[in-house]
Amino acid sequence: MAVLEDYIVQHWLLRHHRPDDQSLIQSQVQQVKARLLFGLGGLAYLYLHAPLFASNKTWFLPLSAAYLLYNACSIWFIKRKPLSAPRTLSGPLFDFAVVACAMLIDGGHTSGMYIMMVIIIFGNAFRYGNALLLYSQVLGIIFLALTSIITLGMLQQDIDITLLFWQLLGLIIIPLYMYLIGDKAERALQSQGQAEETTMRLIDQGPLPVFAFDLDAQGNARILYANEAIQTVAKHEKSTLIGASPERLCLPEDGPLFNNFCQQLLRHPDTQPRTLYVRGHGAEHQPLRLLCTATHVRWRERNIGVCFIQDITESEARRERYEATHKHGYMSALVAGVVHDFRNVLTTMIGQAEVLQMEIDEPALRDQIESIIEAGERGSTMVTHLLTLAQSTAEVDTEVIDSNHSEALERIIGIARLQLPPKITLHHEIDDILPRVSISLVEIEQILLNLINNAAQAIEDQGQIHIEIKNLHDHLLLQVRDDGIGIAEQDLPMVTKPFWTSRREKGGTGLGLAMIERIVRSHRGRMEIESQPGKGTCIRILLPANAPAGAKNDAWPSTSDAPSHSPTTAEPGNSYDILLVDDAPEVLAIHAALVQKLGHRTSTARDGKQALAILARHGENAFDLIITDYRMPEMDGLELAIELRQRGVDTPILMITAYGEDHRLREAGRYGVTVLRKPISLKELHTQILRVIGQAQDRAHENPHNAHP
Repeated sequence: MAVLEDYIVQHWLLRHHRPDDQSLIQSQVQQVKARLLFGLGGLAYLYLHAPLFASNKTWFLPLSAAYLLYNACSIWFIKRKPLSAPRTLSGPLFDFAVVACAMLIDGGHTSGMYIMMVIIIFGNAFRYGNALLLYSQVLGIIFLALTSIITLGMLQQDIDITLLFWQLLGLIIIPLYMYLIGDKAERALQSQGQAEETTMRLIDQGPLPVFAFDLDAQGNARILYANEAIQTVAKHEKSTLIGASPERLCLPEDGPLFNNFCQQLLRHPDTQPRTLYVRGHGAEHQPLRLLCTATHVRWRERNIGVCFIQDITESEARRERYEATHKHGYMSALVAGVVHDFRNVLTTMIGQAEVLQMEIDEPALRDQIESIIEAGERGSTMVTHLLTLAQSTAEVDTEVIDSNHSEALERIIGIARLQLPPKITLHHEIDDILPRVSISLVEIEQILLNLINNAAQAIEDQGQIHIEIKNLHDHLLLQVRDDGIGIAEQDLPMVTKPFWTSRREKGGTGLGLAMIERIVRSHRGRMEIESQPGKGTCIRILLPANAPAGAKNDAWPSTSDAPSHSPTTAEPGNSYDILLVDDAPEVLAIHAALVQKLGHRTSTARDGKQALAILARHGENAFDLIITDYRMPEMDGLELAIELRQRGVDTPILMITAYGEDHRLREAGRYGVTVLRKPISLKELHTQILRVIGQAQDRAHENPHNAHP
């Protein structure tokens, strides 16, 4: 019995709620109030309309009173014990029993009270999902059958077989249709819940101290959550911080300032992200200087603050610099990976919901689906805030690296040598003259330390690591070569993907090379990896020297060159040929469905090279618009745009990406590319398609020689 009760609670009541979620209580109370309202309305209807009411009121009125009393008492019990399997089972059972009795005194199965059965099924489905929908559907069919049998046997009335057939069919078909819609909604909500849990798990395991907070009834900040790393900057146990004021994380003298900082963040969230410096005590009571960076997010229907704490103690400046560099890169890669996956999940969820919404005419169902779309948009806002926070703590000012920094590069390599095991020998060569490259020393340090660490871990016994920093054809060459175990050929394409690692059992996170690739690409460089199992690995990074001041591409106007008047938009009713390019099949399918719903014709490609092959077959100007993803294997969206412009193809391009800020994305405007962020709504997609095609038509009229043939 206990197993059955636990199953009902977990898979019925908690399908869309959490045990500590106030909406669980509110949903059940709303259900009871609806029962009371419909119960009183049905009683009035029977009193005025039912032909057998007068002769059966001696037993029906006490039954109705018991039903109303049961529901009135349920409100009190729900608030005391929200999770109750007996109440979950008995509620619909009592509902259908009373409705069946009402139908009997109103003439049998032909009674208009039949509609109450449908309402009961719909109400349970909307509030608790498909589990209670199926349970209510079965009860409805059973009680309708019993009502028909009693009407025929005891009341000696004829049965309208045709009507009964359609009634039974209605109880089967209509809930089935709702079941299919509810199943899609449940999958979307489940994806959102899994994404939330993944985010919290990753943050909890991260090295950067983090705590979340909100305001209590008196308006004071209180800590809701703290990760394990918080104990590196606090002298209190993590468990004792929950529910306490953030003042406990700093010195008493800075406590009021810190509390006010947290209060103002939630009262005036438009000023985020915000930073504050406070003094604290570590776990060993050592004095610390802390940098606190906070933002606000929407989490489970409430506004909360999230604060990242960084130890910037001067007495440990060198050690803290290395740890901060590692933490920044880790968090940046972690959040960028999570945001990318989140936005693809949200793109699928919102896109499916919008497609489904256009196919449904019933207002109630459209409102339900609209709530799913709004939830997805809130999720998009949440991960954008987290990405903004990660970038605010991880970005560093760009410097010009040249020969003047040779001493700093020597020092970075020297620090890395001190941390190597005795069995490993480190050699390095640095050219006297290095090209001028716009990249910070912190980023160079991130690259070198991660590559050296990876090379050291690849050496199982004695071995050597060779580092070269040279001027190679007006590029800065960073090369790290080892004679370790090497990388298997099938693993080479995977090593730069976030969270992939072959050394997970040894503590590897899979973020090192992903972080390096992000830095290299952001500076328009490239990374090459050569490896043979048993013979070692060589990683080469090439960073281009500074471009001449004022250099730009004249083929397409930059933002500053754009005309001051409003651009023309294409005619809304026209149908266009659009090429869609994305390496995620589910996202490609959603974008194709949305574009087709807008009345356009689509062709699809999985990457830039496949898109070029399609253009070669159909003609380079065969499409009115190209909609492409940014990051893709083989050839990404920006490389595709550059290739097309070099070929003289002037087809307008929309680039829709799940990634955050990227230095390479800033170049997109030079090639006439409009960049949009995932997830994108149907309305925005429609507007952008018409806008960029309209601009292309304007250019064609101004330059008829460049128009499509």
